[in-house]
Amino acid sequence: MKLSKLVPLLIVLFLIESPIYGQKEGSHPQVFVNKSDRQEVLSKIENEAWAKASWNALQEEINPYVTRHITDPEWIVSRLAMYWKEGAHFTQCYIKNQNWDYGEGNAPVPTVRLPGMRTWNDYLNVPLEDRIPYSESGDLLGISRSSADKTPVLIPYKETGHMIRANNMEILKLAEKAAFAYFVTEDEKYAKFSSDILWTWMLGTYYMEPPLDPNKSTKGAGGYEPGGIMGFYDYEVIHDDRQIPAAAAYDFLYDYLNAHPHPHLKALSKTTTEVAGDVFKRFIEIDLIRGGKVGNWNVNRYKNILNSMLVLESNDFYEDGKGREYYIPFYTKDKPSEYFAGLPVIMDYYNKTTGLWPESPGYASGMIPLVLDMGVKLYKSGVNTLAGNPIITKAALANLGWLDARGNLVVFGDMRGGPANISSFESLLTYSTWEGDTETAKKMATVIRKNIASGQYDRNASDWQGIIFNQPLLGSGSDLPFHKAAYSPFHKHIIMRNGNDENNGMMFTLYGGKHKSHLTANGLAMQFYGKGWAMAPDASAYESYWSKDAPYHRGITGSNTILPGYSSGDIVINAMDPVVDTNIGFYNASETSEKVSFSDVSADEKRRLVAMVRTSETTGYYVDVFRSDQSDNDYVHHNLGNSVILKSELNTLLSLENVNDLGVKYDKSYSFFKNQRKIDYSKDFNANWTTTAVSPALHVNLWMMGQNNRELYVVDAPPTTLRADITPGLVNKSPETTPTLIVRQNDINGKKYPFVSVFETYETGDKSIYNISKLKASDNFVSISVTSKNSKQYICNAIDNKLYEPIRGLKFQGVFGIVSEKNNEFEYLYLGKGKSLQKGDFKIEAVKEAVSAELKFDNGSYFYSSDKPVFIQTKTMKAKQFPAGYNIEIK
Repeated sequence: MKLSKLVPLLIVLFLIESPIYGQKEGSHPQVFVNKSDRQEVLSKIENEAWAKASWNALQEEINPYVTRHITDPEWIVSRLAMYWKEGAHFTQCYIKNQNWDYGEGNAPVPTVRLPGMRTWNDYLNVPLEDRIPYSESGDLLGISRSSADKTPVLIPYKETGHMIRANNMEILKLAEKAAFAYFVTEDEKYAKFSSDILWTWMLGTYYMEPPLDPNKSTKGAGGYEPGGIMGFYDYEVIHDDRQIPAAAAYDFLYDYLNAHPHPHLKALSKTTTEVAGDVFKRFIEIDLIRGGKVGNWNVNRYKNILNSMLVLESNDFYEDGKGREYYIPFYTKDKPSEYFAGLPVIMDYYNKTTGLWPESPGYASGMIPLVLDMGVKLYKSGVNTLAGNPIITKAALANLGWLDARGNLVVFGDMRGGPANISSFESLLTYSTWEGDTETAKKMATVIRKNIASGQYDRNASDWQGIIFNQPLLGSGSDLPFHKAAYSPFHKHIIMRNGNDENNGMMFTLYGGKHKSHLTANGLAMQFYGKGWAMAPDASAYESYWSKDAPYHRGITGSNTILPGYSSGDIVINAMDPVVDTNIGFYNASETSEKVSFSDVSADEKRRLVAMVRTSETTGYYVDVFRSDQSDNDYVHHNLGNSVILKSELNTLLSLENVNDLGVKYDKSYSFFKNQRKIDYSKDFNANWTTTAVSPALHVNLWMMGQNNRELYVVDAPPTTLRADITPGLVNKSPETTPTLIVRQNDINGKKYPFVSVFETYETGDKSIYNISKLKASDNFVSISVTSKNSKQYICNAIDNKLYEPIRGLKFQGVFGIVSEKNNEFEYLYLGKGKSLQKGDFKIEAVKEAVSAELKFDNGSYFYSSDKPVFIQTKTMKAKQFPAGYNIEIK
């Protein structure tokens, strides 16, 4: 099909004006800006460095295509995925087993091709320049995501996954950007480029009926019948998103399109505005009768159709009386429906105490930016959905709690990780600036500056919408307060931090598994951080929920936990310090110690204590005591690294034997562990992972206390991630495997004989710990000592209420305790939910209930912290009772 047949000479249309929301028909653009806003946009581009840089980047991207379009107008349009074949311009598609089955009908123009599958595949489209023009078969050239071989291969239409959608979205986004460039420059070369794409898509969509699904594989019959999950032009309502750039382009090009209507409109006896209205209203109508009324599906549905609503004319323009003011309340008000729920219900979905959305962070962090983005656009239309909704700001700020020191989202549940979406803070800055709320504007500016400073956000790369809406950053710093502990009972997830800079900050997470809400049954799992990276990661390198490796990445085997046994369900917080009062919020309000944080959590037969111990401003380590009340256990630990070696307690290299498999497989996803190597070893040992992908090399050393009946396995696990920004030097990014340790205990109870570990992350030459040893262990108690360059700690943990004396002069009764000495002199006592801790003349003792308390010596003075009344004894002071309080000097 030649463009000469598709987009020939255009004719002029004249449309009658009518009022809409303060706008008139013919007074577009009206969604993001109106004509009077043009000078302000020009001024911003001229005077704001980030806006100028963003505008220059946009021009650099589109200008080559726009210039080529002047002499070769078929090039860009031919790359749209359409039913190009003469005689097979399908008007009705049929779905079978949630995939494209066949098409019927023949429109007078090529129609837009429906994606070939609901599911993803392993392939990305080749660059636009290399795509097949006028592909009549729908086959596409693709490049494998997971394979090291990047040679393009031809993918049959029915196996293209989301490639069709991505292809058309990419080209429509070029049309959207060119339409904005036309608004800014008033140069018709941009309008011609954009309109040729838009007319091809709009007429090709106009002739299509919604897909039919006779066997209801998508839980509905399709067509115009309510029910199921299909949108108008996709298998899922939440992916029915090509209308977004199309509607934006239409809005910017409105006058141009009316002045240069497509000649095919004569055959339809319709105007540009009528055809556009038919197309965009079809998306709206179909999307409002499909999908679910809760969760991210509901919000994403509105995100897809809001532009379509806003570009419409007023009610009285349409014969059915359904225009802008008819559709907008479907979002802004709570209209009764089994298929959708408006903004009031959406905001009720947020936890009023924590501000968190009840899904995994990858989904949750995306919801409030969408609500805010829609709110800013509606504000321009005279509808303020952001006023009187304090939960919106709270929800935006709550997402900061999911971020690590580098600004990446913590990975757990269904998500990929990576930087948080800063658009929510940009939207709040815009709204607060418009409203004259300088206090909120400064707070939002601080968040934005912080993310710019950490390299996680580049304001110079703002999209065209950012150029319009983003505001100058008011005077503010770039440092945000961080919290030492965050806990969400719904997510069963704890985060603890010590410091918040990339180089020296420490952080760990501890969480229980949960079904649904895009949270996963991953056991009682742990991650810890070093140099700003999740060095002990939760795997998330699957392509889609339908990928063969998805059960591994989404399940217990891809996490750092113990198998078999608990994978999901209720958890119990036995002890936590700093503690989070979940009746008040998401974060801790006080801290006992500057140097020690820990969480002790139980779930079914498992119990895990993870502690973080700071030994200097630049050094520290993690302690892991993992109990499992069953006789056979596999402790699985994934760690970033190009390699891993095992050493004995004498620091000699352990020689592992190649084996064919792991013997017992406690989960079907064990099949993803390859290159198994094994040694029977019951003494203390060290495992050292080295990441040579960065310089200096990054190391993680694991020391584990020995137990009888142990087998050690080193395996190659699947990749950690598909992303290029969450591991140092792209280590363990697909297709690179992840070196993983499995410590197996056979016929020995893992509650009485727990897995006791110490982890240290360091760069080459900076290792601090030089000795770790067991002090004493019994059925319910374990104690070790850790000696480093800076200090020595005696560490105790018990799961009963007995008084223990692991070495002479050291007495302990509680859940967790540390005695720290520096240069052989007292540094601090730390007691985590206990009755007593004593070393020599220094003692902490609860008056009644168990306390979390610390006694420290700092700059010649003693200080104490305690959450309840406590007795304190020092070398110069007999036991004396003190009230609860924090960081109080003892005089």
